[in-house]
Amino acid sequence: MEHRMNIKEAEEYLNGIPRFSRKTTMENERKILKLLGDPQQGQKFVHVAGTNGKGSVCAFMSSILKEQGLHVGTFVSPHLVDITERFLIDGEQVEEAVFLDAFHRIYDLCMEHRDEIVHPSYFEFLFLIGMLIFREKGVDVTVLEVGLGGRLDATNVIEKPAVCVIASISLDHTEILGDTIAAIAGEKAGIIKEGCPVVYDDSVPEASAVIRKTAAGLKAEAVPVSPGDFEIMSRDQSGICFRIRKKPFGGEEFRVSFVADYQAMNASLAAEAAWILTGTAEGVKEGLLHASWPGRMEPVLPGVYMDGAHNDDGIRVFLETVEKIPCRGRKYLLFSAVVEKDYETMIDEICRGADFAGFILTELDSYRALPLANILAAFQKKTDRPIWSFGHIRDAFSFALEKKQDGDLVFIAGSLYLAGSIKALLKEAPVKG
Repeated sequence: MEHRMNIKEAEEYLNGIPRFSRKTTMENERKILKLLGDPQQGQKFVHVAGTNGKGSVCAFMSSILKEQGLHVGTFVSPHLVDITERFLIDGEQVEEAVFLDAFHRIYDLCMEHRDEIVHPSYFEFLFLIGMLIFREKGVDVTVLEVGLGGRLDATNVIEKPAVCVIASISLDHTEILGDTIAAIAGEKAGIIKEGCPVVYDDSVPEASAVIRKTAAGLKAEAVPVSPGDFEIMSRDQSGICFRIRKKPFGGEEFRVSFVADYQAMNASLAAEAAWILTGTAEGVKEGLLHASWPGRMEPVLPGVYMDGAHNDDGIRVFLETVEKIPCRGRKYLLFSAVVEKDYETMIDEICRGADFAGFILTELDSYRALPLANILAAFQKKTDRPIWSFGHIRDAFSFALEKKQDGDLVFIAGSLYLAGSIKALLKEAPVKG
């Protein structure tokens, strides 16, 4: 009997794909989908792109649709601890057996047709798994997060989504997507299809102009959500309350269990897209309230917040949030980063921004890790505040919890890999803050 991989072996196989996968194309991806029976056909999609916030939009959107009584599949990335986090059914990650069944179907097909197709990339393989899972589960709507960019992303093989959403756009992955806001917006706007309405964050004029032009060329309705369309009413350490001014929500107050102000924009984008998709505002208030999105200014312990901010814009809004969270004591930051990010600019923002009492630095357990020496040197150039450095995340996190006194707050940011490692530590040995 042929050996069937367990979850650990399957993940090791996926992680090894870059070592033997040749450059793929959308035509190749379509060929694989056809061999799989075109599982994407017949599914209704909400396609979500953006530099920052697209994951939160997916979480809000999925929760709203679930509250409206729909059976919802969600494909998001990256995962923090378990690879099955990328595939959600009604907000719950799929069982390992479901993931493995889809994995083996694609693996077997790749082996059988190796002379006809190019082996899918890591992200393409996961997208194909998602398409099989959501078809098998018979979902009513699939909320689909773009992996990188939009125009050339594996998810853009979807021909006619029901609605598209483009969240906040800023400079990131400039070596791939372009070095201007307009160029990056052009890549994100690549998910817009003919006649498909697109809801977009109207905060950045350069990005908005590109989105509107692209939509007009495709006869697609472009629906802006501007910062003036909502108003934050109050905040505490567990969330924010805000009012959406636009119809059909005019004047109604909503609450989300996130402390960052920018989540009001992400929630508004999701509410607008859900209205376009379903034609009802029912379930929006409950959906926004019950939405969860791990690793995004998430309170993981009392007084300990973890955020996946990992680029200039993400760090900027992270710092804005840190400033607004009430604190009776001192604030500390636990930080690390991956090597390909502009870490010096992030660190400069951090040292000029929120009034941290000290910085706890560590190195990621990843081939992409930025060396601790580089992180330490960058902080030493920018601040004279206390710095503590640790070669292992476990030691750094333990020190942060020991350092924290009553009334203090600890923040964790710089990389989703760091967030995932902290999540794994808490899962392995839960601790009290």
